[in-house]
Amino acid sequence: MTFMSQVANSIYQRVTQRSFGQLSTGQATTLYTLTNRHGMQVSVTNYGAIVVSVFTPDRTGRMADVVLGYDCAADYEEDSYYLGAVVGRYAGRIENGVIEVEGQTHQLTLNAPDSQLHGGPNAFNKQLWQAKSNQNDCSSAVCFTLVSPDGDNGFPGDVTVKVLYTLTDDNELTVEYTGVTNKATLLNLTQHSYFNLAGHNSGNIHNHQVQINADSFLPMTERAYPTGQIKSVAGTVHDFTKLKTLAEDIDGDDEQIKIGLGYDNYWLTNTDALSGDTFSARVVDPDTGRSLTIYTDQPSIILYTANYIDGSHVGKNNFTYQQRAALCLEPQRANNREYGPSLANTLLTPQQSFYSKNRYCFGVV
Repeated sequence: MTFMSQVANSIYQRVTQRSFGQLSTGQATTLYTLTNRHGMQVSVTNYGAIVVSVFTPDRTGRMADVVLGYDCAADYEEDSYYLGAVVGRYAGRIENGVIEVEGQTHQLTLNAPDSQLHGGPNAFNKQLWQAKSNQNDCSSAVCFTLVSPDGDNGFPGDVTVKVLYTLTDDNELTVEYTGVTNKATLLNLTQHSYFNLAGHNSGNIHNHQVQINADSFLPMTERAYPTGQIKSVAGTVHDFTKLKTLAEDIDGDDEQIKIGLGYDNYWLTNTDALSGDTFSARVVDPDTGRSLTIYTDQPSIILYTANYIDGSHVGKNNFTYQQRAALCLEPQRANNREYGPSLANTLLTPQQSFYSKNRYCFGVV
């Protein structure tokens, strides 16, 4: 029986699960697959709350997996690129691993030269999360829960984080985060999926067209920290206010391009303060017609063009990923206090709860 005939007979399962292999600790992992009535599928695992695959149709209806990843959990243990992962406690690079929380200085665990990157070693992407799945007539979902203890990689406070993945019949993947703490701390979460809308095994993304709803961006230092400046995108290679093919400027002489070996900056989203649900970015693959549109309540988004993937990791179906094999679009807050509370406020206290909602809408053009 074909998938569409199953849909017609309403007997297909919206959420299925299977083993995703064992970790080096001997712990078992699970892969959850969410399916909608159009046949779109999203698979996520309780290891790292990672998005493992996203199968979505092109303009002819042909399905392809459009995110980079691996075939089993053990390969994600060895991953250094954060493929598909939830990044936390803190997305981004913290200079010297030093933070200040309500007047107290904390030294974080370092995992990069003179810095802590994406929450440190064995951060959220390397943890086994608790999982609970759910489905109804129009959507399917998996909720992952993780408790990060006081002192985890140097961060204060016991923090409980939940990540809810929901796939709807509109071919929309919604990612919602919540977080609570018993002590003042910092929390800045994002999703680090690598997208190639032509298919994860199709080569580089130079022909992808990108639009970012932002009139300004944050320049980076040579050590990949925000400088504290805010610059207009007008007249620069960072102007994505209209759809632009990445190949136009990705190998140019711009200083920021040279620092990052491609695109790797924050763009400041033109936020819709009333709705809290702002059009942030759009990607189109002109060859297949696949498109991805992202809506978020976060004030900035990073475009990263997989500049440091180097062919050293073999991905799904024994395909080796090379430089710029995909792009990441990461809604989050800027990690420099000089930008002020509207952009960089990541303080979480026991009197508050953290919440963020991000919608990834897949379609065709």
